[in-house]
Amino acid sequence: MTESDRRIVAVWAADCADRVLPLFEREAPDDVRARDAIARTRAFARGELAAAGEIRRRFVAGRAARSAVTPAGTAAARS
Repeated sequence: MTESDRRIVAVWAADCADRVLPLFEREAPDDVRARDAIARTRAFARGELAAAGEIRRRFVAGRAARSAVTPAGTAAARS
């Protein structure tokens, strides 16, 4: 996959995650990690961030899933 392809997929992933973000935020309203991950994904898609650093940061967003108490919230945080 080319870097351009990765950026296109990042836009799609951010759009998908935006749709389920409210599920997570209802359970963990003070946890900004998922929202931050979406913003960083969009920044990567615009070419503002490098892929390697964003892969490392993705694990931080994954930790947000532990804050959720329902399966829907957990899945939303992992999106």
